Amino acid sequence: MDIAAFMESFGLGLVSLFGDGLLFLGLQGSHGRGEAGESSDIDPVVILEKCGRDELLRYRSFIDSLPEKDIICGFVASVDELRAWDGADRACLILDTRPVIGDLASLCPAVTADDIKRAVLQGACAIYHASSHNILHARDWSMLPDLYKSARFTIRMKHYRERGAYVHAFKDLRSFVDDEEKGILDAAHPCSEDEAFRLLEWASDTLRSLS
Repeated sequence: MDIAAFMESFGLGLVSLFGDGLLFLGLQGSHGRGEAGESSDIDPVVILEKCGRDELLRYRSFIDSLPEKDIICGFVASVDELRAWDGADRACLILDTRPVIGDLASLCPAVTADDIKRAVLQGACAIYHASSHNILHARDWSMLPDLYKSARFTIRMKHYRERGAYVHAFKDLRSFVDDEEKGILDAAHPCSEDEAFRLLEWASDTLRSLS
């Protein structure tokens, strides 16, 4: 798929639909990182002046008219909602999104060092809790690929906090992290108890480093 051509066409459609009410269009996810496969979703980020029932239904109808409708996901909100969003989550959104129309960072409060730290903390806490519960109770190793995916996002924010450089692509990030984190980034099909313990121990180390 020519994602650049798709986003250009998508943007023209949104401008026609919302006019000046469209404040920002960007792309996140695997296409934004340049790591998409044939079955990857498309994750547009759309920020509107107003995002109520009418706007959402018009946006839904627009998506339904597209051949790619079944693989379009993404994030849609008004600028007021974006400004009120949790700072850590908003920081992840801003850093992960490639702009197509407008400037996302200019629409909301600046990303702070505390936002970045909280993003790492929230990610590590969620991974620790889910890994511990899985090891002790669920013992469902099939859920590990999703937890490893979450850990990769957290590792990226952790690296940004420590080095001040945001690396979009996970394949590039592995050049800047230690062997433990390389193993998490490289794990293709982590579906064993040993893999669950590796993730738990990494989350534990990350939490202690933030305390």
